[in-house]
Formats: sequence, C-alpha cells, structure tokens
Amino acid sequence: MGFLRDVFSEKSLSYLMKIHEKLRHYERQSPTPVLHSAAGLVEDVIEELQTAPVNNEEKELLQLLSTPHLRAMLVVHDTVAQKNFDPVLPPLPDNFDDDFDEESVKIVRLVKNKEPL
Repeated sequence: MGFLRDVFSEKSLSYLMKIHEKLRHYERQSPTPVLHSAAGLVEDVIEELQTAPVNNEEKELLQLLSTPHLRAMLVVHDTVAQKNFDPVLPPLPDNFDDDFDEESVKIVRLVKNKEPL
C-alpha cells in the first residue's frame, strides 16, 4: 500500500496523466491537415518572392522560409499529413529459394534512407 501511495502521490505521474488526457482529447477530435503539401506551397511562395520586387517584410519572410529548420519541419509535416511513415522496401530477389528445410523462415532487412544496407 505504501508503494502505491508513493507512486500515485508523485507529481510526475499527475503531469503524465494530464498529458495523456490532453492527447486523448486531441485524438478524439480527429484532426486533419489543411494541406498535404506545405513544402511545395513554400517553394511556390519563395519562387514568387524571388521574382518580384520585395519590401522589408517580404524579405524577412523569404529569409525565414529559406531556413533549413523550417524546411525540415515542413517536410515532416507533409510526411505526417500523407501518413507516409513506413519506408518502401525493394522487392525480394528473383533468385530467392523457397525450399528451406526449416518450418519457418524469417527474412530480415535493414533499411536506412529508403535504401537497403
């Protein structure tokens, strides 16, 4: 009983429970992305800003949109929006022999950057 009392009286557990409840509430709302290709839209905006005369605010926007951190964040946004989480694996080789004496065979592939290792 003392152990359970100590566990449930921890502030960190309370914070984790609050975070969990917020995430569950957010999940129940079923949020959907407004746009599936934010990186492409940013490319179009950058191209448009580079071809026209710009004022100071537009220069600042161009500078912000060109930063690698923002571009990486937009690529991640697009990946999540498109639900493209799993790497695309190459097909099995044609010379793969199915005649094994084992009852079950597991094929394991290590993939890094969508290319086999």
